[in-house]
Parts: sequence; C-alpha cells; structure tokens
Amino acid sequence: MDAQTPDVAPTGVDQLVGRVLADRYRIESVVNAGANTVITDAIDTEGHRPVTLKIIRPELAVTSAFRQAFRRQIEVAMALTHPNIATVLDWGETELEGESTLYWVVEYLGGGSLRDLFDRGRLLAPSQALVVGLEACRALEAAHARGVVHTEITPSKLVFGEDGRLRVADVAMAKLLGAEAWAEPATVPTHVARYASPEQALGLDVGPKTDIYALSLCLIESITGKVPFAGDSTVSTLAARIGKLMPVTADMGSLASALERGGRPDPEDRWTAVEFAKALVQAAEALPRPEPIPVLATSLFAASLAARVGPSEPVVEHDDLPDVEETVETDTDADADRDIGTDPEVDVDADAADETGTSGIEAPDAETVDLDAPLVLLTDLADPPTGAVQVAGDDPGTERSPSEANTDTDTDTDTDTDTDTDTGTGNPAPAPTMQMAAPIDATPSGTLYDEERSSRPWGRYVLFALVALVGVALLSYAGWLLLRTKSYDVPDLTGVDEAVALNEIAGNGWVIETQRERSDEVPEVDHVVRTVPVAGERLDEGETFVIVVSDGYELRTLPELSGMTVADAEQALTDLRLVPVEAPAEYSEDVPAGVVIRWEVQDDAALAAGAQVLPDTAIVITASLGPEPRPAPDLANLTAEEATAALDALQLVGAQGEDVFSNDVEVGRVVTQDPGVGTPVERGGTVTFQLSKGPDLVAVPDLTGLSYPAAQESLTAAGFTVGSLLGTTEGTFVSISVNGDETQAGATFPRGTAVDLIFL
Repeated sequence: MDAQTPDVAPTGVDQLVGRVLADRYRIESVVNAGANTVITDAIDTEGHRPVTLKIIRPELAVTSAFRQAFRRQIEVAMALTHPNIATVLDWGETELEGESTLYWVVEYLGGGSLRDLFDRGRLLAPSQALVVGLEACRALEAAHARGVVHTEITPSKLVFGEDGRLRVADVAMAKLLGAEAWAEPATVPTHVARYASPEQALGLDVGPKTDIYALSLCLIESITGKVPFAGDSTVSTLAARIGKLMPVTADMGSLASALERGGRPDPEDRWTAVEFAKALVQAAEALPRPEPIPVLATSLFAASLAARVGPSEPVVEHDDLPDVEETVETDTDADADRDIGTDPEVDVDADAADETGTSGIEAPDAETVDLDAPLVLLTDLADPPTGAVQVAGDDPGTERSPSEANTDTDTDTDTDTDTDTDTGTGNPAPAPTMQMAAPIDATPSGTLYDEERSSRPWGRYVLFALVALVGVALLSYAGWLLLRTKSYDVPDLTGVDEAVALNEIAGNGWVIETQRERSDEVPEVDHVVRTVPVAGERLDEGETFVIVVSDGYELRTLPELSGMTVADAEQALTDLRLVPVEAPAEYSEDVPAGVVIRWEVQDDAALAAGAQVLPDTAIVITASLGPEPRPAPDLANLTAEEATAALDALQLVGAQGEDVFSNDVEVGRVVTQDPGVGTPVERGGTVTFQLSKGPDLVAVPDLTGLSYPAAQESLTAAGFTVGSLLGTTEGTFVSISVNGDETQAGATFPRGTAVDLIFL
C-alpha cells in the first residue's frame, strides 16, 4: 500500500463490524480481540474476496519508533512470497477506540489453524504430523534464508487454507508485536510461553533454531494432545524446559528421533529447518501413507467465493528445500504396477502358469488383501470341441488347431512377459480371460499326436476337473476374505493418553468398554492403566475390548494418630505417601511429652481417621510437651500445713527443712522457700520450705573485774557487739547498757545486739 491515508472514524472493538477501512475492506466479524491485535474477517470490495484484517492495539503503536519498525517489517512480510507463508496483501493506518493505530491485511485461510483442530478434540497420526512439519519447515527455511526469525511458532500460527495447504502466519510480524512482553519473560502470556525455547526463557538472543524448537513442541502436541513442559504459570512453564531433553515416546514412531533432536535445549544441538525437513523425509519411509488432515471446511464468506474448495490431501513438496534428495515413497502396489505397465489388480506370471496350470495366480496374503479391490474369478470354463481351441484375443468363433494354439500362446506369453518385466515399457498385459484350451500333449519335437489324444479322452476331463477345483478354491477363498472376521494384535497402551489410545485402535472394529480406577502405577489422569485382553494377544472384530483409564493416584485411608509417638506417626504417614507436618508442640496435662495430642488434614480439617485422601496430602501433627511447669507459690508466714496444701493444689510436692531463727517471723511459720516465688517448677516437682523458731536470744555475760579487752572478748563470744566506751580502756568495769538502759548480767537480747560499756 503506497498511500497511507488513515481511516479516521473512531470506533471501539465492539463497533468494528460493518466498518470499511481504506474505502475497500468491510469488516464482517471480529474473530479475536487479543492483547496485541484485534483480528477480524473482512471483505475486500475491490478484489471481491474474503481477507483477514489485523488491527494493532493503539497502546503498542504510540511511538514513532514502533511505527518505523512496523513499516520495515511489513515490507519484509509483503516481500516473502511462498506457498507455505500466509500472504500479506496490504497495510494502513486507522483508529481504534479513538486512538491512532496500524493494521495489515492477510489472505483469508478458511481451513482453520492447528489450534482449531485441537479445540475440536482431533489429534494427528504421526504421518499427518510429518506433513505439517514438512510444510512448516519449507516456510521457515524461506524466512530464515532472508534473516527473518518468527519467534512465536504456536498451533495458532499454523493455519490451513481451504485447499488443505499449511501456511505459517505472522512471519516477520510476531517478533515485533511480542518484543515488549519478551523484554521481561515473566510477563509473557502462558499460552505463548508453552511454545517458547530455553533461550527465550533465559532472556538470551534468539535465532532460527528457536523456531525449530517451537515447531517440535507443536508437532508433539498434535500427536499426543499435550505440550511438554507446560506448567500452571508463565514462570513455571519457562523454568521447566531449561536444560531438559524433549520427551518423546515410541508412540510417535519414526518421528521420535527427529522431534527429540529438534527440541534439544542447546540451540547448537538442534536441526536447521533444512536438516529438520530431511529428518522428517527419512522418517516418512517407516510411516504409512497419511490420511487427509481434517481441516475446517466452512467459511463465513462461502457465498462470496466462486466455488468451495474442500480440504485436500496435503502434497509433500521439496522444491524449496535445498539438498533434500530423499523422497517419500507412498505408492501402493497398485500404483507401482501402473507405473511399470502391468495390471494393478492381478499379477500374472506366464511362466508360473506353465508350471502350475493355474495361470500364475496365487492366493493373496490374508493379512494384506484389500477387500475393496475387484475379485478375479475363473470364468468361461467352456468345453471346446476336441482337437480345437479358442485362444484369448481371437475373434469369437475363430478356432485353431491345437498346434496353432500352442505355438501362438507360447510366443505371445514369453514376448509380452519378458518385455514388460525387463524394460517396463510396452503395452500392459490384458487381464487374463480364464478360457481353458484343450489339453495339449507335446513331444520333444513339438509335434502333436491327435490320434493318441483321441485314445485318451479322460485326460481332458481330468484337467477340467483340476481347473474346476482351483476355481472353487479361489471362489471359496474370495468368499472367506469377504466374510471372515478380522483379528488384530492388542497394542501396548499402558501409560498412553486415553484419546491417543482410542485413536490408535479406532479402525479395529472392537466394541470399546471404558472403565476407570485409581492407580499408583499410572497416576496420570485419563491415561491407560491396563487393557483386557493384555498387549500381544489377538482380538477379533466385534469383540469387547476393555480399556481401564486412570482417575489418578489410589486414595489413602487416614490412620488414627492420636496417642502415637511423633516418630511412629510420621513413619505411618510416610508409608502411605502422606506428608507429615509438625505444628508447634503444646503442653498437655494428660498427654506425655513426645506423643501426638491431635492431628488434622492441612486443607480440610473436617476429615477424620478412616477418610480417604490423595498421596502427598499434608497432615499436620501437634505433639505434646507434657504438663506445663507451675510457678512456685509464695509460702512466707504460712504454717507447715498451709504451705503443703498450697503446693498440693498445684500438683507440687512440699518438703520441710530445718527450722531457723527469725527475728521477724513468728515461730512455726515459713521463713524461707526453694525455689523462690514465681520460679517454674515441673508438675510433681519439690518445693522446700523452712519454719521459724523465733529470735536467737543471748544472755549478757558478767563483766565484773574484767579489763576492757577481756570484757570486749566476752561480749563478742556471747553474741553481742561492743558499741561505745565511756571512760578509758585502762579503767575498771563500771556498768553495761543496751539502748541507753543499764543492764545486769544474765539479761537476754537478740544475738548481735550492741552494748555500751563504762570503764573508769
């Protein structure tokens, strides 16, 4: 589009239908309103054809840098003309939700995308996936050769035209639109992250082999129905593929090794597009001819199309793949026969006819016979007149002598057979007419003896009888082929997704009975646990085939854990593949330390012993610390009986120690205790207390006639302390006083009382 005249009529997404852009593109419906683009179906009123119109969200097209990058990329996209790349037809400017933005126009592809096929519950056989992979490789090789990396190959980008041919969409555009999100990989939508490469997950530079990794994921999903490494979030999805090999299984047939190499975590170890295509071509040799891919056959614009083109069988082409010399051999035996100039239905060996007398026709293998092919029967077994035969190819009524018939037949047979066999040219041999010549006996010289023949008329009848028996045998065999009950080997489906398993046995004509059960051996939901009969046995058409599908892990019955030691409880849960979680331990007056007080299921406290849970369910265990310690009570001034009662109330034991003097506490009451007041004491612990025996009184000694030093020594020995001295230490004892009162010898006072002396 040379002139970029913007369409300025403001509109919201819900008002796009009916709007005409650039005076030619009339929007018929909004297909998808995504985070980056609004995709619509439109009619090109000038070209009289349906198109797909993609409008960029205005917030992406705000900067001039983006618009310049868009113009560069759209020019690249329009220059990429390839049968397997969606054709970009036009572009322009418009307004969306009142803001200026850009759009581009792409050819309309009415066959739907690979994602549409998945959403309809359809999967591909390995040979069909191989065709998709080959056509995608052709597109990627064309893009990569021009320095264009897609960066967002997903099933939604693999789109089929109504002609059944695959196109890769958004080449040169996907990288531009996704650049902002990939600046911080955690912000990428999960549906895009599912098909990202490890280098994209790590925020590293991307290259052509990034597309090969994504294509490998898409092909695996098309066969198995599951995307490898898919998680519940973008972060978990991206992290799951870093350093991991691509998971492939034998169910993928000869594709497995090619897909594994295409999905290596290190880009250096992956295929290029050309190498991937070569590997797919080699894998095709071991796969059956693919059925047509079940693309969508409807179009919103069918009325505007000159004719409807239904999905056709994809054609494998290699013209655009350099150095790809291998070819996919898909011709049936009939095709091969037509190529070399022989009848595709009956292979007649004239030499064999001479030896066996049965026209060289051998009974087909019962396992490979095609019931739809026309049957070749022995017909026209007329009894010609003796001595005359009618040779195939003569006009009706023409008779020859036996010698003429024998000579012509031998010559024609040898010549035609050798020519067709050796050169592959010449006219195809006609289908043999089962008209039998009269019995011929030949001498070494080739001369026929009719008179000898007439003497042995029984020979002709014997030959007719043998031919009749052969005809009956062939008719019986043909009838058996038509009426027989086919039988098939039971494949090993254990661990296979149910949908994939049913697809694999769909053509066997069995009556499928599905049962469900829980299994630890096959815990994946909707995967096959076992089959009846088991793998390797044979089962006839019409017989019942039981497929047992997993509902997940077997349920575990919760045991009663209360009263068990913590160690025993944890072991019991571990044996059941349950997860013990220890809650903070608690004091208990009734449960000994180290024993489970209570337990509960972490996410459902209502469940009790006997209930069933899945493996890895967390069980929260609360253990006992034993009885809680008691703070020692205050026993001061209590009698022995009162102290004992206070301790008993707290389940503590009282112990009475020796009585002690106390100047402050009444005799018979608690003076001290150990441990002290408030100190924690284990239940059943001991608290020792001592009772008072009153003050400690001492008597005043007689100091008469003593010198001062002697008096001082006597008082100290008696338990007194010497206070003041009135007089001189050289004087004679006069009197003693306590607290100013004169005291006589023998008076008692508390030990340590101070006394005053007078020495003159």
